[in-house]
Amino acid sequence: MFRRERTDVFWIVGSGFKIRHAMTTLPGSVYTGAWVPALCETWILIPTATPWPREPLSKTITERCPECTTIANRQDHHEHTWDY
Repeated sequence: MFRRERTDVFWIVGSGFKIRHAMTTLPGSVYTGAWVPALCETWILIPTATPWPREPLSKTITERCPECTTIANRQDHHEHTWDY
């Protein structure tokens, strides 16, 4: 659940990446192909949504950016794993 009184981060696999990065941008508020900054200041490309009923290929990726992890833990963000 999204709440205004806390900061949420969304762990996503951007197009062309092999690890998850954390972003504070709400996933539904950006379009496919948009560039958004991760907590580590890496710019990530929002991937195309996976058509139903297929499973997103990114679901199997669990490795997280170490820099994003450090920042998310230090700032006590509420975390979500998000797959397109």
